[in-house]
Formats: sequence, structure tokens, C-alpha cells
Amino acid sequence: MHYYQWKIGDYRRDTAHLSHLEHGIYRTLIDTYMLNEAPLTGDIQELERKHNIKTKNEKQALLSVLNDFFKFENETFLHCRCDENISSFREKSKKASNSAKIRWDNDANAMRTQCNEDANHKPITTNHKEEGDKPPRAPVDKFKKPTAKEVSDYCQEIQSPISPQGFIDFYDSNGWKVGKNSMKSWEAAVRTWTQREKKNGKAQTTGKPSENQIERMAKTLNITPKPGENYDSLYRRCLSQVRE
Repeated sequence: MHYYQWKIGDYRRDTAHLSHLEHGIYRTLIDTYMLNEAPLTGDIQELERKHNIKTKNEKQALLSVLNDFFKFENETFLHCRCDENISSFREKSKKASNSAKIRWDNDANAMRTQCNEDANHKPITTNHKEEGDKPPRAPVDKFKKPTAKEVSDYCQEIQSPISPQGFIDFYDSNGWKVGKNSMKSWEAAVRTWTQREKKNGKAQTTGKPSENQIERMAKTLNITPKPGENYDSLYRRCLSQVRE
């Protein structure tokens, strides 16, 4: 035992009558007792030799200290306070050792479990598919602006009366957007125009957009109709700005 608690108040109270020489010998005897965690030998001569006690005064001080603070029993000198401290120290050491053993056993079990899991784990390769993996999304085709011929051919296919060139001019003016979103399918836009034109009864066959379409085109291009301006003139101004 290389460390023990020293209660100054208790020591001062119990040793107030000791001389400085007796204090030194008493402290030395206690250190030996605690270091060895065992009672002092009952052989006085051996005590004197091990503690370097040589003079007559030192020998007398040794006997005084032994008589005041130690109990001679079974060929040893016992010290009650030292025995209590040693017993408490050993009890704490035992509890700490048991706690450490429990922690070690738990850690060892956890390590064995992890090792078993690692050993049973199948490696994931580039071809491996975890359960629950979602299939990859199909790539989205990038929108491609149609030509006037493509729109014309599609209009003939679905028998649409709208103006192919008017359709292209309109969406050229707004950057090929439907509302605020970029167009994804111009065919769908053609079908929408066709349904709206048939519903309004204003289908055009002359290659020019309807009046409603011309108004929306002018609004998109921030072109304000002039007083008394007809739709043909407004349409030409829209086309001129689109083609600049």
C-alpha cells in the first residue's frame, strides 16, 4: 500500500504529548505498517535495526511509542487505526477488481458477438443488391425544341387545325415554358392547343395563330397593342421581336 489517508486533526489530538523525536519514530513505524499492510514485528532489536534507531534516546522513544499506540499480540505489534485503514483499502480494491472484471467480461462478450456478426456478414460487391433497394429511376429525356415540319406533321397526324408556325412562334417568345415551368412535351402542348381551339370554335387554317394566342404572345413579349392596331399588325411585331 503506497498511499493512505492522513487525518491531521486526529493525529494532533492523540499525539500532543509526544516529543519531536517520538513524533518522527511514530510516523516511521506507521509508514512501515501501511507499506507492508501487516503488523510490526515483535522483535525490538529488529525494529531498531530496520528503522535506524541507534541512540539511547531513540531506543527509549521507540519503547514509549510502542507502549502508547501499539498492542503486543501474537509476537507482533498491532495498531487499531492502521488495521482499519488496511481493511477498508482491501475492500475497495476488491470491489474495484470485481467491477473491472464485470466490465471486461461484458466487453469480451460484445467483441465475440461482433466478431461472429462480421464472420457471418456477406460482403457487398458491386453486383450486390440490398433488400429493399429501390430500382434506379429511368433517365429523363431532355426536351428538344421541335421544328416547324415536326409540328406540322404531328398536327396532320392528329388532325389538329392549329397553326404549326404560330405554335412555334408563341413558345419561342416565352422560352418554351408552360406557365412558369419548362416544357417537357411539345406534343402534349399541341394537343392542349387543339382542344382549346376546337372548344372556342376559332381554329385557324391559314398558318397564323388565333387572336387569343396573339394576345398571349404580345403579353409575354411585353408588347402593348397600339390604338386601333389589328391582330395582323400585332402578330407581325411579335414575330419581328422573336426573330431579332
